[in-house]
Amino acid sequence: MVDELFATDVEAEAYRQRWEDTLEPVIVKNLENVQGDERDVIFISTVYGKDASGNFHQRFGPINGAHGHRRLNVLFTRAKKQVRIFSSMKSTDIKIETTSRAGVKALKGYLAYAETGHLDVPQLSEKGPDSDFERWVMDMLVENGYEVVPQLGVAGYFIDLAVRNPENNGAFILGIECDGAMYHSARSARDRDRLRQETLERLGWRIYRIWSTDWFRNPRIEFQKLSDTLNKLRQNGTAGGSAGI
Repeated sequence: MVDELFATDVEAEAYRQRWEDTLEPVIVKNLENVQGDERDVIFISTVYGKDASGNFHQRFGPINGAHGHRRLNVLFTRAKKQVRIFSSMKSTDIKIETTSRAGVKALKGYLAYAETGHLDVPQLSEKGPDSDFERWVMDMLVENGYEVVPQLGVAGYFIDLAVRNPENNGAFILGIECDGAMYHSARSARDRDRLRQETLERLGWRIYRIWSTDWFRNPRIEFQKLSDTLNKLRQNGTAGGSAGI
């Protein structure tokens, strides 16, 4: 396509000729061939996206290899002044599992930064729920068709339960905090948690809090409130984390 442009556009061909015999001629390369090349501006096309049916297959070619993150590192650091990204997918389209390769995580994180300007990307901690209370809530969500990640790391904090967006499994629709009696009696804990919630909300998260006393008194009613909140977010097409994973 670039060759066709140069053959048909006088200004484009004049630009190519201007730089042809310098240290930085115009180049078009794939991920495997970008090595020592540097340019003032690098344009990156991600080339991955949804198929005609709207399905996004989690296949990332060489990025999913053992050294995929190194290839990306080379690509992302070739520009001396500016990087422009063209992509038909968002970071939330990429779903990260505990088995995901470093390259896939790096691609998701880079896209998230390009979209939001935030460097913090949710991290799977591989931890289980902190209490039987959290496990109870998590089990009820799973029984109702939701996928839940316990102890998701975000911005240096951990969200007790993060609910994946059923319409976009690479994103989250809600963060749930399960608070017990210790929270009520500790003012320092409340102050610290207020700052924590403000930080998460600035990053685009919606936080829903469940009090253990209310839950143990009537779990059915409390779960219905939670379910209503999730349904409302789904109807509004709202994802709970701007970066998601």
